Amino acid sequence: ESRGAHLFACTGCGACCRWSGHVLLSGEDIRRLAAALDLSEEAFIQKYTGLARTRRQLTLLDAEDGACILLEDKRCSVYHARPAQCREFPFAATTPDECPGLRGTNP
Repeated sequence: ESRGAHLFACTGCGACCRWSGHVLLSGEDIRRLAAALDLSEEAFIQKYTGLARTRRQLTLLDAEDGACILLEDKRCSVYHARPAQCREFPFAATTPDECPGLRGTNP
């Protein structure tokens, strides 16, 4: 089933940035995020990432409350540079029905 962009209306609740799971990072994601935070790639990796459970890729760390480390006041602090996984949300999500922006939008 495909969902068109017209079926999604972000509510700005930040729930998508509080789900358990990993935001896996590509090399391009790391370059973009480091630049947005005015850090070297190495400094970004040290401060904001950890090794994913698969031990094959880096993932964003969680804040103490379990939310994404880059979430500030229900908003992504680096929205313009967010990772590809976040850019594809909720359409590539495995549990999109949990997103309030999709409620009642199933055809």
